[in-house]
This record gives sequence, C-alpha cells and structure tokens, in this order.
Amino acid sequence: MLLAWLVGCGGGEGVNYVPVDLQLDVVGTVPVDIETIHMCVEGSGELTEGAGNGRVMFAGLRADDVALVTLDFRDVDDVVIGGVGPVEMDNTTAWLEAPQDTREDGCTAAGSTAEDDAESWVLGVRFTGEVW
Repeated sequence: MLLAWLVGCGGGEGVNYVPVDLQLDVVGTVPVDIETIHMCVEGSGELTEGAGNGRVMFAGLRADDVALVTLDFRDVDDVVIGGVGPVEMDNTTAWLEAPQDTREDGCTAAGSTAEDDAESWVLGVRFTGEVW
C-alpha cells in the first residue's frame, strides 16, 4: 500500500513523522486552535477534531476501494464556515490537494470505523496556508 507522510507534533527534540495511508492537503488558510474540523468518510463514519496546528488524522477507515472524503470547518459556536470535497481517495490516489470552499451545511457520513483486526487506513489532513 502506498504510504504518504504527515508531519506530526510530539514530545522530545526534532520533528516526528507519522505515516498515513491517505493524505489530503487543503489548499487555503490554516484554522485557528479554537475551530474544529469535521471529517466525513462514507462507510467509516464521522470524526470531529480540534483544528490544532492545521493537521488532523482519522484512523480506522475501512480499507475499501474508494474513500469518499468530505470536510467541514466549524467555528466555536459549531457553525459551518467552510469545507472541502467530497473527494475520492484510494491506494492509487493516496495524496490529493483540494481547495477550501465556502459552505453553510455540514457533512454527514454513515458507517463506523473498521474492526480492530480488519485492514484499515489512516487519513491525514494538512492545511497549507495562513490563519483564517
């Protein structure tokens, strides 16, 4: 399986690198810490994470042929202020760049993460621009 690399934060000196199976680089501004990223992957469900430093991961995605990924970005009042997608990703398209868009409706996705003993993917999302 093709692996991409996502820069992660961690303790100690230097930079830690965390391998991911699918990487989505969001072309646009980096969210501020108080905002959230809501990730929707058809068949694997939904995950909301703090925007942190513009890097988030969704582990346990079902390793099917295609992952349909949609993101929405939310402010502190949980109001949708932008998003990305949907985009299709798989092990032959393991890295994509997608522009941010403006939207008001949040994404949804049915499903649940893979069982512990099943093959699964990790989706990494990285923002490439400046603060919103």
